[in-house]
Amino acid sequence: MRKVRFVKDFDFRPRASIVMVNKAGEEKTVTEAIYAAASAAGAVELLDGKDEEPGTAAAEAGSAPAKSKGRNQARG
Repeated sequence: MRKVRFVKDFDFRPRASIVMVNKAGEEKTVTEAIYAAASAAGAVELLDGKDEEPGTAAAEAGSAPAKSKGRNQARG
């Protein structure tokens, strides 16, 4: 997920019958697919800083990313 600002109107079509309308000036958190398409069209600027791998921001802030409890983990 990426925090972005749309610099021009951008319509994202994940399927033929669906249109996600994004207006210039809107700030949103979008999926990687929307970010890639909008970036290729020159319609978006990244707000969350630099291109990072998921989970690196939490590690840099001094806290570890949350771990999910799977079936194989012991209860404690």
